[in-house]
Amino acid sequence: MSVPSTQVFFPVLPNFMSWSEWSGNFAIYYGREPLPDVPENRWQEAASEIALLPTFAAYPIPGPETYPTWQDWAMEVTTIINGPSR
Repeated sequence: MSVPSTQVFFPVLPNFMSWSEWSGNFAIYYGREPLPDVPENRWQEAASEIALLPTFAAYPIPGPETYPTWQDWAMEVTTIINGPSR
């Protein structure tokens, strides 16, 4: 059984920021979840764990396997959470 997600707009884009800045902001917005705190060289581990969290069960948060960089993955996650722009 999945836990319903509450929509929280995530206004942080990964372009032009470091992994620790982006993941720190993610923790601010979604800190009720047990978010992994890992260095950039382990971003795929964090991405895999985030994709499995109950808060994001209502979203198709992708795993990191098909993304060459954390920025590509994080941009996709941000778009999914916020919905497409109009």
